[in-house]
Amino acid sequence: MKNKYEQEYLIELATRIALNFRARSAAAQELSNWLENHDLGFDWDPDFDSFKQKGVPADIWSQLRGLMTELDRTKYVPKPDPLARNIDVLAAHVALNSDERKIFELAVRATRNGPVRSLCTGLVDDARLPVEDAITSLTGLPSASVRSALSYSGRLLSSGLVQFEKHPFHGLGLAPLNLIVEALEPPSRSLDDILSKLFAPVSSTTVAWEDFEHLGAGRDFAFRLLRGALDRCEKGVNILLHGAPGTGKTEFCKALAKRLGAGLHAVGEADDEGDEPSRFERLQQLRLGQRLLTDQGNSLILFDEMEDLFPGLDNGLFGLSLRRSGSKVHINRLLENNPIPTLWTANNISDCDPAFLRRISFTLELRTPPVSVRSRIWEKLAKHHQVALPKELCLELAQSMEDAPALADSALRAARITRGGADDVKLAASAISRAVRGGHTPLVAPSSVRFEPELANADHDLALITERFVACGPANTGGLCLSGPPGTGKSAFARYLADRMQMPVLERRASDLLDRYVGGSERNIANAFAEARDTSAFLVFDEADSLLGARDGARHRWEISQVNEMLTWMENHPLPFACTTNLIEHLDPATTRRFSLKISFLPLSAQQREACFRRFFKAEPPSGLWALDQLTPGDFAVVAKRSKLLGIFHPEAVLVELRREQTAKPNIRNPIGFRAAS
Repeated sequence: MKNKYEQEYLIELATRIALNFRARSAAAQELSNWLENHDLGFDWDPDFDSFKQKGVPADIWSQLRGLMTELDRTKYVPKPDPLARNIDVLAAHVALNSDERKIFELAVRATRNGPVRSLCTGLVDDARLPVEDAITSLTGLPSASVRSALSYSGRLLSSGLVQFEKHPFHGLGLAPLNLIVEALEPPSRSLDDILSKLFAPVSSTTVAWEDFEHLGAGRDFAFRLLRGALDRCEKGVNILLHGAPGTGKTEFCKALAKRLGAGLHAVGEADDEGDEPSRFERLQQLRLGQRLLTDQGNSLILFDEMEDLFPGLDNGLFGLSLRRSGSKVHINRLLENNPIPTLWTANNISDCDPAFLRRISFTLELRTPPVSVRSRIWEKLAKHHQVALPKELCLELAQSMEDAPALADSALRAARITRGGADDVKLAASAISRAVRGGHTPLVAPSSVRFEPELANADHDLALITERFVACGPANTGGLCLSGPPGTGKSAFARYLADRMQMPVLERRASDLLDRYVGGSERNIANAFAEARDTSAFLVFDEADSLLGARDGARHRWEISQVNEMLTWMENHPLPFACTTNLIEHLDPATTRRFSLKISFLPLSAQQREACFRRFFKAEPPSGLWALDQLTPGDFAVVAKRSKLLGIFHPEAVLVELRREQTAKPNIRNPIGFRAAS
């Protein structure tokens, strides 16, 4: 139902069409048809169906012009309706001039279902009037003013308020975002109402500022940069957060905004219908946010998945081909002149043009947090999802799964929906982890056995080495090569040493680093060293012989480049690291000078075997233990677990199980005769 303002608005539109077009024009016929279906306060039911010519008979058209002119002359100017008042508010906020405001109102009303839309559709789509000509006729503005208002440098288009549509048109052919139209509709009564509908604040975060301590100085620099930009209204301030999916990029943005006391508004996450937006739609929403939030103060914009805007690589018919979409200059200017500080996130910045990256004020890479942070996040999310998860289990999950924090949220949410407990959390977490990693990741609890240097047999004094590393601190201590048979405690010593030095452990297996694509392994190696450096972690490489194999026996060039990458980083890494291997003789000779210490771990001595027996089995060792001279701490741990499972408690029975472990080792001859019976 039309209100008085809209009734008079329709009379103005119809009068301008009647006065601007000839009787035989398609526009005249469309207006006549339109008047038959809409009541403007006079009867209009001409009988010219018998005419076959295009348009309207001249006498009938002349009669219509007279009626419209008289109706327009005698009409009064009503108060603006709520929609018109909201349009005035938004137009004033964006600083539209009178011509731009008039065009904007026409575009808004033509987007809504109703008589304005049907009139515009008839003129533009059916009568085939060019969009600019239709706007000129409907608004009564000079054509030069319309062209100026609709230029891409004008406020209407540059702000993202309106955009040109593609044919066929359903309305004017110049349309605002549906989101804008909805925001302008009653019951909105003020600018705050309109903006709250356009840019709803991002939901609150479940993590705290302290949970990002592992980001180091970068975290605090990002805070100080945005604080200064907001206080001094600096233009062109952009922060790019990049890293693997789920590492907490968006959550960090929320925590950062909360720390600043600023409003965070996400743009470009959906199109007008709530579906996936195109690149153009994302940019339009970004421009709109930059324009409309400028005067709100203390506001930040969040643009997730920045790589959507940039060129990438497509698999073409003949291999990889470069694709580029959109204007590079346009993006450059967008990054140089944005009045609202913008937080951008990306999973991978390798496809981003360096010209874009140079215009970013600051970049910060988010990696998987250390164990302490992951454990704290598990605890907080468990409380948030109301899933009973003991603190010890949170630590176990954090230690055994190096996946991003988003995995914890998904697993706990699934457990909440099923009303399950710890077992469901473990099941869901391991399933998601397998999917993310592309393979099976066993959910194994960390060893409960505390490493004791006196129960490990090495060719160096492990206690003395530990004390010296602690005394010297992490700077320039160099690398350790820990070699020896499996189970002798190489990795356990590295973790023990890191704990004594109060450093988090970053452990990488060969399977974590080796990549099937050329250059992938080198990139993973570089990322591991860089992550250890940035998080001040003690880096441990297990199965290092797979990464540092002798180059003279290499069959492929990538094997050589992989070793070269390792050697280069080992020589320049400023923090302690350790490489463990069972096959030290397979290492490249150049590794020798990259290690400050090379420690060989050996099977336990007789005294250590007796001490291990007392420690693991709480009993005096049987006499036959002296003959098992190839046992390691790992063997005792395995047998202890097996004995508990099978209910084996007698020392002689335990000795039988230890003998099984020794005889199963490679290159160990099975004892016979008197020794076998001992």
